[in-house]
Amino acid sequence: MYAVARAQSLREQAVEQLRKSIVTGQLKPGSMHSEQSIAATMAISRTPIREALLQLSSEGLVEFIPQRGVRITTVDPEHLVQVFEFRAAIEGHCAAQLARKADPAVLAELDAELDRQRELSRADDRLAWVEANMDFHSKLVAASNNRLMLETLAPLGSHTMRIGYRMNYRRQRMDESIDEHSAVVEAIRHRDPERARQLAFEHLYITTVLMKQMINDLGDAENDN
Repeated sequence: MYAVARAQSLREQAVEQLRKSIVTGQLKPGSMHSEQSIAATMAISRTPIREALLQLSSEGLVEFIPQRGVRITTVDPEHLVQVFEFRAAIEGHCAAQLARKADPAVLAELDAELDRQRELSRADDRLAWVEANMDFHSKLVAASNNRLMLETLAPLGSHTMRIGYRMNYRRQRMDESIDEHSAVVEAIRHRDPERARQLAFEHLYITTVLMKQMINDLGDAENDN
């Protein structure tokens, strides 16, 4: 973690930095921390740290343990299934809405995101690809101009990205995911709302199955060490 800049809200800076540290695994699942140690590391007072931790607790990324401090939560496979089910409902709806309009500006933005993903896949940059992958989903929702849906997606994305950063994405899966994204965009381009909705749902279902398996594999590997 790094000391936050004081030009912005200390609370917002703390939330952003702590969330990133949790998502990328810098703060390891199950590890215990005190507000004081976090505040010292980030070089700010305990009050914004406390406020930030309260928000992250509401997002399910940390939990307060009485008399001990705060613990970074582990990823629960069943919770992950619920996250993806909720995301599928949101993103499927947004894909269908976009297909009813097929706005050229939106399509151009989604095409640019696909090009970025292809470039990262060719470079075999797995970590950057995880972020680009989530950016695509965020832009899909943002294009629907429903702020509530976008604000809801952000914390859900944090949970899925936690696994994405930990697992060793195969190049084949990155390319398969890009193909699935492309199919959704093509359905939007061809003004086919139901196909766009179904493809968005199927993509997230496939990802759910793979992530659950990878969580189990990670758990088995950690138990063997």
